[in-house]
Amino acid sequence: MRVDRCGFRSVVALASLLAVAMPTAPAEAQANRQAVSRPAPVIGLQCVPFARHLSGIDIVGNARTWWHQAEGRYERGSRPEVGSVLTFKPTGAMRLGHVSVVSQIVSAREILVDHANWPGPGVPKGRVARSVSVIDVSDANDWTAVRVEIHGRGSGYGRIYPTWGFIYPRTVANVAAADGAVSPAVERLNARAAAAASRPPAYVGQAGAGLDASDLLELADASVRDARPVRSPPAEPHQVAARDFGDDSLVWGAPHRSLR
Repeated sequence: MRVDRCGFRSVVALASLLAVAMPTAPAEAQANRQAVSRPAPVIGLQCVPFARHLSGIDIVGNARTWWHQAEGRYERGSRPEVGSVLTFKPTGAMRLGHVSVVSQIVSAREILVDHANWPGPGVPKGRVARSVSVIDVSDANDWTAVRVEIHGRGSGYGRIYPTWGFIYPRTVANVAAADGAVSPAVERLNARAAAAASRPPAYVGQAGAGLDASDLLELADASVRDARPVRSPPAEPHQVAARDFGDDSLVWGAPHRSLR
């Protein structure tokens, strides 16, 4: 049978129209609906808006700028207070610094903090952690060098971090009140921080990360002496025996971003 070119083109056009008009198969339609309704990826929370929300300290900018921005505006010092902000200096692995809010004072050498965007095993960047143990390993007990509990493992502390000190949530005398105006971008960050604060945290630490006072002092002394992780001798069959201060602990606890 002979089909001329015009007839062949007509058949192809009719088949195309039928394919467009044909209803989508149920499985394909379900896949399309899922693709349309799939939620947008979650954007991680940075440490600065979370600390600003918890402390009420009205400073905007990278964490490494907080200590100097607070000069003449907020009181600063070398002793922790509940509600104060511990300011970390920038380092090679943490170029923008970090800020954490003190939630509890455990001893002269240990505090608990709440903060965001400090990752660890099983705790990705951008998440909130609460009641995280931080120990002072400075020579003078002035909190200029600290180690932070490793999130997600419960087996000790990471590397040594230098800090400037604490910013207290009270203004210095004779400081004019700020006008309270913030940009839309900062408003969005603040709203995200408030929402994150109301949700269960990704990690909840413990005082001493399971170590007693003598273990903490030994760890602090060893850290000041040679800046390397050590193993506490298991004098008694308690949690210290299961703790791991191996070299791999140096990998954790260094967020690369601490915006804004």
